[in-house]
Amino acid sequence: MDRKTTSRTTKNVKTVEVKTEEVRTGYKYDAKFHDPWVFSLALKGATDEEIATAMGVSRMTIDRWSTTEKDGEKALTSFGEKRRAGKEQADALVVAKLYERCVGYEVEEEVKTIEVNRDGATKIGTIRTTTKHIAPDTLAIMYWLNNRTRKTGEWSQKQDVNVSFEDKEKVVFILPEIEA
Repeated sequence: MDRKTTSRTTKNVKTVEVKTEEVRTGYKYDAKFHDPWVFSLALKGATDEEIATAMGVSRMTIDRWSTTEKDGEKALTSFGEKRRAGKEQADALVVAKLYERCVGYEVEEEVKTIEVNRDGATKIGTIRTTTKHIAPDTLAIMYWLNNRTRKTGEWSQKQDVNVSFEDKEKVVFILPEIEA
């Protein structure tokens, strides 16, 4: 059988060399090899589709490697645990950064002054470090509140208005008069 090697790349995932023969016949799952790999891919934010492409298997194979039947119920395998743990850590980092954008944060910045001599020669003068405050971002706050209070709908962008008429009476709308 032909043992060609093909390269596959995905967004935010490094190039992976996969033997064509193995893709056709299917990969054998190896916990020592695949568990750390799936953790690192998930930690970098790869989707399940991107993980499958990087490993040279189908999305269904990733699902099959992730769960097992135990006492009639589905349970996560070590592969599934590593995938979940990587995604949770990546999500936690994003949540922390979103929170920083919501409340504002401090950043240190180097300020360099350039001095110009009379003959036109330049040199770096003083270098000082300043602390700059980054103000909260209104869009980040809106996003946080919309998703954080989704169940209560308190900060929701979508307003549900339900009108019901039990007595089947006529409804009269009174509009203000507009002067012409």
